[in-house]
Amino acid sequence: MPSFEFHPRADDPSWNADGMPALMARKLTADDFTFRYFHADVVISDGADDIVLRTPGLPVIDFVLMLVQIHREVASVGETRVETSKSQDSIRAVRRRDKVEVSYSFSGAVSEVSLCGFEEIPRSALRVGLQCLYSTHEDLKFNNYLLNLSAQVGEG
Repeated sequence: MPSFEFHPRADDPSWNADGMPALMARKLTADDFTFRYFHADVVISDGADDIVLRTPGLPVIDFVLMLVQIHREVASVGETRVETSKSQDSIRAVRRRDKVEVSYSFSGAVSEVSLCGFEEIPRSALRVGLQCLYSTHEDLKFNNYLLNLSAQVGEG
């Protein structure tokens, strides 16, 4: 199963404890998390390759939501291509019997994931993403949107 790392962008002030008051962190909305705050570079490790997505316009939660959408569409129709909301980087996934083939607009790598491992991708990415967010802003643990997202993805 692929693993994920989120590396906060130094040019995004929302990562700085001084850049976001606790009260604000608790009140951020889906729109805030998808478009405005907590931009990161992403590293996807598939066991064979480290696939790097480096762009100043990719919030952590936007990437996680993209993986949730990929999971849902592959489960229902067997194939999908999904873009991030802000940067339009895309991931394509195709189910082939008991495996899922994953390709990326930002890399020439093609990952092959077991269907079982593919089922875990949204929860795994959310878990790592939240750890990254909480390590900078502990008050995000009390954000209603993130609490609801965790419950929807199966982590809550």
